[in-house]
This record gives sequence, C-alpha cells and structure tokens, in this order.
Amino acid sequence: MRLFIATLGTETNTFASFPTGLDSFQRGFWNEGDVGSVPGSPWAMPAQRWLTHATDLGWEVIQSLHAFAEPAGPTVRSAYETMRDRILADLAAAGPVDAVLMFLHGAMVADGYDDCEADFVTRMRAQVGKGTRIGLELDLHAHIDHRLLDVTDLIVFYKAYPHIDYAERADDLFALMRRTLAGEIEPVMALFDCKTMGLFPTTRKGPMPGFVADMFAAEGKDGILSLSLNHGFPWADVPHAGAKMLAVADRDPAIAARAAEDFGRRFYAVRAEATLPFTSLAEAITEAQRGGDKPLLLADTSDQTGGGAPGDTTHMLRALIEAGITNAVYGPLWDPLAVGICMSVGVGAKLKLRIGGKYEPYSGPSMDVDAEVLHLAPNTWQDQLSNERVPIGDVAVVRVNGIEVLLNTRRTGVFSPTMFTRHGIVLEGKQVIGLKNLFRHTDIFAPLVRGQLYVATPGACPPDWQSIPFKLIPRPMWPLDPDPLG
Repeated sequence: MRLFIATLGTETNTFASFPTGLDSFQRGFWNEGDVGSVPGSPWAMPAQRWLTHATDLGWEVIQSLHAFAEPAGPTVRSAYETMRDRILADLAAAGPVDAVLMFLHGAMVADGYDDCEADFVTRMRAQVGKGTRIGLELDLHAHIDHRLLDVTDLIVFYKAYPHIDYAERADDLFALMRRTLAGEIEPVMALFDCKTMGLFPTTRKGPMPGFVADMFAAEGKDGILSLSLNHGFPWADVPHAGAKMLAVADRDPAIAARAAEDFGRRFYAVRAEATLPFTSLAEAITEAQRGGDKPLLLADTSDQTGGGAPGDTTHMLRALIEAGITNAVYGPLWDPLAVGICMSVGVGAKLKLRIGGKYEPYSGPSMDVDAEVLHLAPNTWQDQLSNERVPIGDVAVVRVNGIEVLLNTRRTGVFSPTMFTRHGIVLEGKQVIGLKNLFRHTDIFAPLVRGQLYVATPGACPPDWQSIPFKLIPRPMWPLDPDPLG
C-alpha cells in the first residue's frame, strides 16, 4: 500500500482582528516531510502514529507538509493557498496512492474561504479521483457540513475536551482505513445537525462523560464503525457553524443516519446541563479574597489563545492587585517586548515595565508596573501528557505587587503545572492561581487547588453568546434560540 500523509490546521476566531499569516504556521508547528524526526506534541502526534502504523505494516509512506498555527483571526489568503497548493503538488508528484490521511483542524477560515477544509479536500478529491481513499482526523471544535462528507471516505473527531485523545483517535482512523483498503468494510457517513453552540467538557461531572462512554460502547456493534460529536467552535461566524453528530457505518447509509440522529438528539437533550459554567470577574475576585487551605484557580477564559484571543489582556491581573491579593501567580501573559526588556536587564533587576495590552483592540489597556525580574529562560517549554513538550518561547517571571507574573514570547495556553514550576514558581501556598485558559487545565490542576472558576473576563472569546454579533451562522441555534429541535 502507498499512503500519503499531511497536516494543516488552525482554529479561526472570525471576530479576532489580527490575521494568521504564513509566519504564524512557521513559528507554530512546521515540518517539511519528516514528522517522525520531531518531538511528540499535539500537532505532530496524529501523523507520527500513522507513520508508525504504516511502517510496521510494510506500507510505503509519502509525507508532505505538516503545519499548525495557534488560533487567531482569519488566515491570510495567500498563506492558506500556499500551504494547500504545496500539499496538493506533493501529492501529484507522489503518483498514484491508495490512501490519504490528513490531520486538519476543521475550523480554519481564510480570506475568501469560509471552509478551508472543504475547499482543500474537494480539490484533493478532484486530483486523485474516486479510487483513492481519503481519511481525516479533526478537532471536535470544528465546523462541518455535507461539502466535506461528500469528498471524504472517513472522518474521525477527537472525543475528549480537553483534547487528550488525539493519538488514540489517530489510531482509530488508521484502523478503519486499513480495514477499508483490505475490503473488510465499506464506510458510509451521516451527519445530524444538533442546532447547538457552546462549550461542552467531556471529563468533568455532568452528562458528557457518560455520553462519550455510550459512543465508545456503540462502536463496532450493529454496523456502526465510528461515532463523533463535533461540538463546533463558537467564536466563528460561518454558515455551517454549530454542533453536529457524525456516524460512520459499514455499507448501510440508513444505519449511519439513524445512529447520527439518535446520538445527536441524546446530546441535544443534555446540552444545557453539559454547558461549561462561567463566573463574572467581580464574583471570582470576591471568592478569591476569602482564602482557603489551597489556592483558588481563576481561568481567564475570554483571553485564552486556544480560542484565538491574543493572550495579553491585563483585566484579571489588575483586578487581583486592586483587591489587595498579593500571594498569587498569573500567566502566561504574552508580551515579547517586555520579555526582551527583562532579558536585557537580567535576573534581580528592578524596573518600571509596561506589560500587556499591546497587540490588538481586544488586548485592552496595558499596565505600567514596578517589576522585579525573578527568572529568565530562553526557548523553553511546558510538558503535555506523559511524553510531549509544548514550546512556550522565551520566559520572564516578574514580581508585581507580590504577584508572580509569567511573561512569554509565544502565544500558548497552559497544558500543565510545569508552565509555572519549570520557571521557579511554587504553586503550593498561593492564594490564587490565575491562568489564561478555558478548560484544558482542569483535570491536571484539580489536586492542587481548592476550587476552579471559569471567569468571564473581557476579551476576544466572550462566553456571553447573545453579545456576539453573529450574522452568518444558521438559525435557529441554541442558546440564541430557545428550542431549535423542538
């Protein structure tokens, strides 16, 4: 067998004002056809798993570009077309292949393209014809409709939010593709529109862990090959937005359609209970002032880079200082200029420093502070899962009004406590841990804190859906409309 593999993705916040250029991909994850040579990471792992599995089977693997950018505003048209056309050219140069496996995001929007994935795979299908099988792994915060299903043989989404199962879902996709190429199965797909938007964690208390378990339990039975809930990405105004349920069956479209509707309506029935709860900034600060035996974790959800925000607002930090909370840690605050200044003066220096609020209108006001440089680290990282590293750029830790603030040069969220502990910050004994994240930190930080609040701070990713100026999303859509499915 001849297998072609590639990676291309970013998650587009269409309300963010700063675009995603080619440099954003090159500074993010960029590998030109040798993905097995790079350290494991969330962006490299799917293709690495396919490479390993195919090599073990004696298949010939042809690699192309592997590229991922941190979420931001719409991708520059020329950047998207350059990467798309590079992969398509590599595929043409490879000659006939039996299958293509690609890791895409599913919520990539570029100038002139409201669905980059559908555009990309439609062109790929026209190029390779009907004989080549195409399989995709997608992030569950995607947008999808039948344009993509019509040109793809297999699609598997992550099942977990936070995203901790990208490697396992890559394994699932490869296994289904292997069985398809062997003639054991003939996959058919169906999609059910849940007419819902929001954020639905799968690892906390509530109905979603059981829903995911039910999906796993149904796979491999009664003709069902795979089930995926596409949660949708709520900070994108596109015509195909919203949660959708995908079912893959063996040969029988009716089985796929029934499974998609069955599980889609099950999700719809629990959507309100499954939604991530948010707390106002004022309420969060009041709770933080009470203190406790462990730190209180405050997630600065509206300025988290995983949703396309810049990662440099100072609203929460300012509120902590104004409330007189001094025994705290806050970060990462994305500020390459401030990090450079700290690097130039060195550890131990005390200086007046302007931090945050620099990049775009959502960044809000910067802060002028008296800072002491505590720690510097060039080109550093945080750990992810058990064997992966997530680069975070250069780091400067400064003390501001008693609060240890981690500044860095690479937009990123918090994947593990090592974001702080690798850089001289002790979390135990703090009154507050403030971090720029939405949910991915929740499970791993739980043993360290007395509680966690998801704080509705000002920013580019507000959780007040009614306040977002949607124009293109399909209506009706819950929670903008009360009961779209009746």
